[in-house]
Amino acid sequence: GALLEMAVHVAAVLLCGLSPVLQPLRNLAFQPHTMQVRTRSSRAARHIPECPNGHPCTVGECGLPMEESRCPDCRAPIGGINHRPLKGFQPSRNHEDRTQTGHILGDVQHRRTPGVSDRGVSPVVFVLLRLLTHLSMLLGASRAPQSVGSMIKPPVDDVVSFLQQHVQEDLAQLTRILGKSVDDTINIVHLVLSSLLQAPQQEPGQWLVRFDDVLSTKEKRNKWEEIVANTIIVPELKDLDKKLLKLNRQIQEDERISSNPIVKIVYGDPAAFLSQLPGNSHIHHSKMWSCRKRVSVENLGQVVQQKNAKDTVPLLWKFLQKETELRLVKFLPEILALQRDLVRQFQNTAEIKHCSIREFLREPSSGVMRDLLERVNVFLSVWNRLRSSLDTNGEIKLPKGYCDAELSLDSRLEVLLPRRQGLGLCSTALASYLIGLHNHFVHSVNRHTKEDDRYLISPSEVADLHLISYEVERDLIPLILSNCQYSMEKGGETLQDFDLERIQQQVISKFLQGKPLITLTGIPTLVHRHDRNYEQLFNDVRNKLEQSALPSSVMNMISGELQSYSDVCDALSLTDITLGFLAMAGENAEMLLTDYIEQVLQMGDQTNPHVLQALRRCQLRHSMALWQFLCAHKSEQLLRLGRDPFTDVSPDYKEELTPALAKLLHTFLVHSRLETFLQELHEMIILKLRRVQAVEELRPKWSLKESLLPYLYAKESELAMELEDTFPDEILLSHAAATWKAAALFKREHR
Repeated sequence: GALLEMAVHVAAVLLCGLSPVLQPLRNLAFQPHTMQVRTRSSRAARHIPECPNGHPCTVGECGLPMEESRCPDCRAPIGGINHRPLKGFQPSRNHEDRTQTGHILGDVQHRRTPGVSDRGVSPVVFVLLRLLTHLSMLLGASRAPQSVGSMIKPPVDDVVSFLQQHVQEDLAQLTRILGKSVDDTINIVHLVLSSLLQAPQQEPGQWLVRFDDVLSTKEKRNKWEEIVANTIIVPELKDLDKKLLKLNRQIQEDERISSNPIVKIVYGDPAAFLSQLPGNSHIHHSKMWSCRKRVSVENLGQVVQQKNAKDTVPLLWKFLQKETELRLVKFLPEILALQRDLVRQFQNTAEIKHCSIREFLREPSSGVMRDLLERVNVFLSVWNRLRSSLDTNGEIKLPKGYCDAELSLDSRLEVLLPRRQGLGLCSTALASYLIGLHNHFVHSVNRHTKEDDRYLISPSEVADLHLISYEVERDLIPLILSNCQYSMEKGGETLQDFDLERIQQQVISKFLQGKPLITLTGIPTLVHRHDRNYEQLFNDVRNKLEQSALPSSVMNMISGELQSYSDVCDALSLTDITLGFLAMAGENAEMLLTDYIEQVLQMGDQTNPHVLQALRRCQLRHSMALWQFLCAHKSEQLLRLGRDPFTDVSPDYKEELTPALAKLLHTFLVHSRLETFLQELHEMIILKLRRVQAVEELRPKWSLKESLLPYLYAKESELAMELEDTFPDEILLSHAAATWKAAALFKREHR
C-alpha cells in the first residue's frame, strides 16, 4: 500500500511539476526509451601516476611521492622526495570515466550491506536520490518494461518486481539512517515529494548548461544530483523533527482519517474513546505507542548534516561517510597472509592453474589451503562488499567486467593469486585499496593533530594493532550512546542530543590516532615465469653478450625433434632459466647452450635428455632467438590441441577475420617469410598486447601493420620492408590473435 501511494504521488508530481530538475525523472517515468544507455565520452578527473614508460603506479597518502622506487613492470625509476616527482614520473590526465551506465546495483540481496556514496552527499540524501530514481523507473516499467529493462545490468526477467524490491530496500535503509519508525520514514518521503512540486524555477542560464534531460555523462548526472540535493532534499530535511510533529498533528486533526480507531490510538489519547481503560494511567497513552529514535552510525551521520556540523567536526563527518568501508580494514592482515601463502605455493610456476577455488581446495596437495579456508571466505566477503568502489575509485584500474559479479568458491582460482595482470589484479587491487583507505584516514588525523607521517611499516609487518580496527556493535555504538543525552518537555516528545565534538575526539583517540602509514611497496605479488619483463631481460642479455638469429636448419631440426607439447614446455623453461642467468652474469657467446646448462649451471641431471639433444646445435648467442622460436612453437602446439594460446590477451585483440580480410591475408602469406612473420607477430602479442594497459597504449582500431612496423624497425628485423610493402592495411590490431592463428594454420597445411 505504501509503495503504491508513493508511486502515485511521484506520478502526480512529475505530471504537474514545472521545474527543469524533474525532466530526467519524467523521462524515466513516461519516456524511458530516451534514457537508453549510451557510451560516455567524458573523462574522469582522477590522475593516475605513470612511470616514464606509461605503466600505472600507485602513490599513497596525499597522492604526492615521498620516496623513490622502481616500476614493478619495467624497473624505471618512479616516485620522488618531499612531494617532488622524479623526472618523467608524471600523473596521467587521460583516463576514461570508469563508472558504468545504466542500473548496476544488481540483485537486491547485494544491497543488504549499506553502500558508500561516491558523490560527496550524505547517506540519507544518497538513498533518497536512489528512491526517487527507482520510483520513476517503476512507473516507466509499468508502461514500457523492455525500455527500462535494457538499462538494468545484469538483465532481469521481471523488471517491475525487481524495482519494487529495490524501492523496499531503499525504504529499509532510509528507516535505519533516520532512526525513525516506518510510518515516519514514509511521511518524510511524501514531504520530499511535495517539495519537488515547489522546486525552484530555473533562472536564465542557471542549470541547462550543467545537466541535460537524459543525464548523458557522469558529470551531468552528478550535477543534477547536486542541484536536487542542495535545492530540494537538504532544505526539506532541516528541522525534520518539527516538520514531522506538525505533520502528525495534521493527520490527527484530519476528519477524513481521524475517525479511524488505529489513528486515534497512534496519534491521540485512547482514553477519549475507550472508556473501559483505567483512568490516570501512564501506560494507556499514545506516547507509549510512539517510536523511540534508534541510535545507529547512519543516524549519527544524518544528525551531523542536520546540525550543519560538517565544518565543526570534519574528521567525524569523513569517518561516518566511509565507515561501512573502514570497518573492513581490520581484515587486511588475513588477506595479506592468504596472499603470502599463495605466492609461496605458486611462485615461478610455468603455467597458471585453471580451476575454481572449490576444486583447488579439494586437491590432496593443497592441505595448506584447506587450513586457510576461513581466510579465503574473508577475502571473498570483503571483495563482494567493496567491488563497486574498486571498480570506480580504486588506485589500480581493473579491466572492464572484473567487478560486475560477486565472487564465490565457484569463482576461478586466479582471483586469489596476487598478480600485476589478468584476474590476479583483483587480489592486488583489494589489498591496495584497503591500505589506501587506512593511510587516507591516518594522514588526515596526523594533519588534524599536527603530527608527522614518519611512522611507516611495510605490508609484511602489518598486524592487528597497526590498523584502524573496531567492532561496530561492541565499540562504536557504545561510544555514540555514551555521548547521547535525552530531554523531555511536558506534553512533548523525548528529545535526543549528541555531543558531536566529544564523539569526534573519542573516535580519533580510540580508533585512528597513533597508527602507522603502510607502504604500498611490499604487497605480496605472484610472478609467473611468463610474467617477467622480457623487454628489460632482453636488453640486459644484449648488454652482456652478442645475439644473432637462429639458422633455419637448426629451427627445422628442433621442431622435428620436439614433437610433444610437454617437450616444448621443458625446452622453453630451460631457455628462460638460461636467459635469467645470462642477463646477470653474461658468458662467452660462442659457448654451446648444452655445455652452459651442464657445466656452468650444473643442471644436466635435472634436464630431460631428449630436450638437451634437441638443443645441441644452439650457442649462447642464439638464446633470445631460441626463446622467440620456442614461444611461438608452444602456441602452435596449443592451437593444434584445440586450446587458446592467448588466454591472457584482451578480447579487444581477438576479433575474427572477415572472409574478405582472410583472403587478403592468404595472399600475403603465400609470398611472405612465414616463419619469421609468425615469430615476430607472436612476440609482439605476448610482450605488448598481454599487458594490463595494452588497450590504452595500442588501440585495437589501429592498423596491425602500422603497429607492428615500429616494433620490427626497433629490432632491425628483415621482415620490416616486406611487411610495409605487402601486408594488407585493412587488417587491424583487433585482428592480431586471429591473424596469427590463421598464419599458424596456413603453415600447418602447407608444411
